[in-house]
Amino acid sequence: MKMPCRALLILLATFGCASTAWAEVSSGVFHYDARMAWLKAGELQLNLNRFGQQYEVAGEFQTSRAMSNYYSWNGVFAATGRWEGRGPVTTAYLSRTVSKDEDLKIVLNTEDGARLLKGPDADFENIEKPAGIDLISALFFSPGCFQGGTVHDGEDAYQLELRHQKAHKLTGGKNYYQGEVINCHYNVRDHKDRKRQVVVSLAEVGNTTVAVQVRAKIPVLPDAVFKLKLPVQTAPKPVLPALLAGGR
Repeated sequence: MKMPCRALLILLATFGCASTAWAEVSSGVFHYDARMAWLKAGELQLNLNRFGQQYEVAGEFQTSRAMSNYYSWNGVFAATGRWEGRGPVTTAYLSRTVSKDEDLKIVLNTEDGARLLKGPDADFENIEKPAGIDLISALFFSPGCFQGGTVHDGEDAYQLELRHQKAHKLTGGKNYYQGEVINCHYNVRDHKDRKRQVVVSLAEVGNTTVAVQVRAKIPVLPDAVFKLKLPVQTAPKPVLPALLAGGR
């Protein structure tokens, strides 16, 4: 059972967003290659649409064939919310993931609470709603370094601490972003008090400030690195305005 990103967004949209002026501010389809040392780990695609004071992000990650011999995690997700002065504030989030042993997990967050389904034959159960905004919106689409606080993956909360930020020139290589960036250095702590470091490189691409590289430092293992591929495509037409207008 594979649910495309658009279907996830349609489900999220039904949970209600305040009407506003739907003049689109920025959009794009962002493709990232994920690597661990010499090994291509997978591909991440993020679709962003902003319209008025609302935004939506849809994403999909696919593990590479080479990586699947060791680890496999595939998933789609979507988030909707408000775009405020500091950036995105998630109001609804949905993810569907499948791991190497074929375990299915669906997480749904709305303003009213959170629900979790584990396994294709299971029923949804109510869970404690994690605080904060979703991790992807915070790291990939904040208009500047995320100033720190609580973020989540739909199920678990994480604490992000901005250690420092500085200008840097990124040499991404052929077919990847190269140029001036702002490097945002974070400490990340999960609910088990495990700590990691993440470096997010932000730049303006196609009138949108976006992460052009994300480097996660993992103990013992090589760093996990997401690199933005160029050129960036135009995002599909937003689904929320049509839904709120009754599909006309």
